[in-house]
Amino acid sequence: MRGLAQLKEELEGLVDELDHVCHVPDAVQQPEVSRARTLVDQARSAVASAFLSRRALVVAREAVASARDAVTDAIDVSRVLRERSHALRKEASEIRAVTKEVLGIAAILSQWTLEARGEVILDSAIPPDHPYKQAIEAGIHEVLARAGGRWRVWITLPLNATWWGLRVHGPAIEWVATLQDASEQTPSVIVERLAPLAHIAVAEARYRRNLRTPRGGRNPGGGSGEPGETPPGGEKAGS
Repeated sequence: MRGLAQLKEELEGLVDELDHVCHVPDAVQQPEVSRARTLVDQARSAVASAFLSRRALVVAREAVASARDAVTDAIDVSRVLRERSHALRKEASEIRAVTKEVLGIAAILSQWTLEARGEVILDSAIPPDHPYKQAIEAGIHEVLARAGGRWRVWITLPLNATWWGLRVHGPAIEWVATLQDASEQTPSVIVERLAPLAHIAVAEARYRRNLRTPRGGRNPGGGSGEPGETPPGGEKAGS
């Protein structure tokens, strides 16, 4: 009965493989897996009766062969399900990362006082499938628009290179930087790089507004603006 022993051993192997398949999420609901479980159960019954006659042994061999083909199909389905599950986990991880980046940007911008929003023209070479494309571009628009004025930004991606070029032209601003790798090519890092430029633009705009304030008008500190007047809490000019 050496043939029967081999059938039992092969059947147990199929049972183990099918058990691994059933542990894959959503695998049990797949028709290929249901069919494999049914054929394995039938093969088990056939092998249990195989000792009765030569004909019974032939039937058992055929049942195990059918079960083997069905388990192979079930394994193929489980492989697809594993890959899909991995892709979904990766996508969820990317969504969490983008959400974290956006929250970081919001924290930076929440510290600013909104003034007249500026105009931002962005020329971005970030590919459409980049996970941070939308968050990066939205962050750039938001941080610079809050500073007021007219801005032009270029993001360049050299061919066959991992680094990005970043150029900014704005009110009293002409700035160029390199984003070396993926660790720097994120929304929060780019916004942190641009925030000082926006602060400079805001300070420059306020300074120019103060220069245009009439000499005889009231200044923001409450003084009349006359020459030699001591501002509240300050020292007399020229002392």
